Amino acid sequence: MAATLIPLFVAGLLCWFLSSIAAGGGAVLFLPMARLVLEPQDVPPAIAVASIISSAHRSFLYRRNVVLRIWAANVPGLLAGTLLGALLLKNLQADWLGYLVGGFLVFLALRHFAGGEPRFRNLTPLHFAGMSFVTASLSTVVGVAGPLMNPLYVGGGILKEAMIGTKAASTIFMQAGKLVAFAGLGLLGPEILILGSVIGVGALLGNWLGRYALASLTSARFTHYVYAALLLSGLATLVRTATG
Repeated sequence: MAATLIPLFVAGLLCWFLSSIAAGGGAVLFLPMARLVLEPQDVPPAIAVASIISSAHRSFLYRRNVVLRIWAANVPGLLAGTLLGALLLKNLQADWLGYLVGGFLVFLALRHFAGGEPRFRNLTPLHFAGMSFVTASLSTVVGVAGPLMNPLYVGGGILKEAMIGTKAASTIFMQAGKLVAFAGLGLLGPEILILGSVIGVGALLGNWLGRYALASLTSARFTHYVYAALLLSGLATLVRTATG
């Protein structure tokens, strides 16, 4: 198993480091790497274990940066959206939705790099609650929709440590819900817990290193990285939808 654990640890470190300086995109990068060494059915539960470890760690690292009013608005929306997404997953053909979400993410990223500024102004916690609900619903159905909220944070001036910390503290509940679901399906056996924990330990180191890299970034450079991750997530969603 050592031949599997070492590349998973390294991949977890690299992907979650990049995720720390771009507020997302780590799971998108990790997915193809994981499929090189794991069976397809083992990838989602292993990533869920790693994600809960990473989210808990980031919540601690950036605990003083969490914007509490946004966190309080996000959590109910994420929980309700995850529940709705689970119901839709059973009754909805997601191909068209994958193209819609992926195309929208690409559009937002290209608009930014073309010089367009976010039009989100005078944002309130209610906006974040609504977008959390939409994002969690779509994420459950199409897999990669989490970055949808990033332009909202940027438009609201919630950047760098505040953005990473608030997102992590918000999504930890959604990640916990995924773990419960996988456990209920019998997909969290001892081997998966070991694999996911190894990835999670790599993510811990990636988070720690990313914290120092994040501190050296200007807000403008961080925003560019956020939209680069948005573009990557959108393209990955389109490719995955097209290839099944």
